[in-house]
Amino acid sequence: MIGGNTNIKPITYLLCVLMFSIFSCGATAPKNVVLGQARQSFLYLEKKVVLEQCGDHRCLKQELNSMASGFVIKATPDGSYGITAAHVCDTSLPQTSTPIKHVSTYTVTSLMGDEYKAVVLASDIKNDICLIYIKGLINIPVIKISKTEPKPGDTVYNIGAPRGIYQPNMVPMFEGVYNGKASLYAFYSLPANPGSSGSMILNEKGELVGVLHSVYVKFPQVILSARYDVIHEFIRKNIIKYETYKSVMSVLELKDVFAARKL
Repeated sequence: MIGGNTNIKPITYLLCVLMFSIFSCGATAPKNVVLGQARQSFLYLEKKVVLEQCGDHRCLKQELNSMASGFVIKATPDGSYGITAAHVCDTSLPQTSTPIKHVSTYTVTSLMGDEYKAVVLASDIKNDICLIYIKGLINIPVIKISKTEPKPGDTVYNIGAPRGIYQPNMVPMFEGVYNGKASLYAFYSLPANPGSSGSMILNEKGELVGVLHSVYVKFPQVILSARYDVIHEFIRKNIIKYETYKSVMSVLELKDVFAARKL
């Protein structure tokens, strides 16, 4: 009641104010803290494809280069698993009368500028999501998967390298909105450009809810991602698969699929 007991001691009143502040702010960390932690998991990918076609007593070679974004989803004592878009990992070529040989290599650069070789482990072209392994990338923060899918209207964040905009300890960060899902896709209001492919989409807790893979060319403020449930299952299934493989690889003397190819 207003104007009631006024004999509360100042120290008691202060304690009540502090307790109210603690329990009323919720579990979500400030935006700068969320993004500051998540950006440590960012990966800048460079893909080099060497094509060779031989015929009429001569061979033609061509080198193609592209860039993309990614992030670390799990770290182990000898390397880390990363996520990017499947069209970045895809090396399929149309059939030609004279076969075209091709070799692809992937270079991954961490936020702080350290370079590593990466190898593709699993790729889902239909949903455009890919799992890579970066040997030697250790002691790095990881992006955790959200336990719940986003709801339309939720605020989201994106950390990626559109147009290759990236320098050591500098990576663009964007704020947007989750719009909902339709068919295979989840729709977000976020700016994007080539180079954004494979970048993380996070909720306000800094947890993974999407992986950017496409943008509307004539309206690049609306982007597409694989759906949350597809991403969750893809990562869960393949991490279990390859961690199990690693544990038995030496015993069964299997080929090391974690070794990056060299040109």
